Amino acid sequence: MTFAPDDAAGPVVGSPALDRRLRLKPPGAVKGCFDGAWWPRSREPVAEFSALVTALAVDSGPVDRIGFNPAMWDLPPGKLALESGFVELAGFSGLDRYTIVVIGPRIRRLTLLVVPPDAAAPAAERALAAATAPDASGSAVLILTASGILGPA
Repeated sequence: MTFAPDDAAGPVVGSPALDRRLRLKPPGAVKGCFDGAWWPRSREPVAEFSALVTALAVDSGPVDRIGFNPAMWDLPPGKLALESGFVELAGFSGLDRYTIVVIGPRIRRLTLLVVPPDAAAPAAERALAAATAPDASGSAVLILTASGILGPA
């Protein structure tokens, strides 16, 4: 099921640098479930997706689309407006709530673990490290539970 609240575009907004909140697996690593992990500061999609698009553009190139589970985010617009065009935002309720998928001209499909914004810093650090370890292959729930973010199932 696709989530599209409207066709209005939210502008890409300035957001603090992602510094250590976005990590990608090293080249040649086992893909497993994730290509990397991201710890957004909030559930506000315009600010957080803007920061992510800006950070990824530096090393991976421009972003065309971001797929996400709407249960994890406040109500997003259908697009982010960039100087050079738009980034389509598509909500899929079937996508794991702790996962986003990023696509761009040079990014075939980047699947990122999303650490909940309210996670404690030590637990978030453990989850970021676990998801981006070269041999990591666990699911989102497994990684977040082992990191102490989610309780036992």
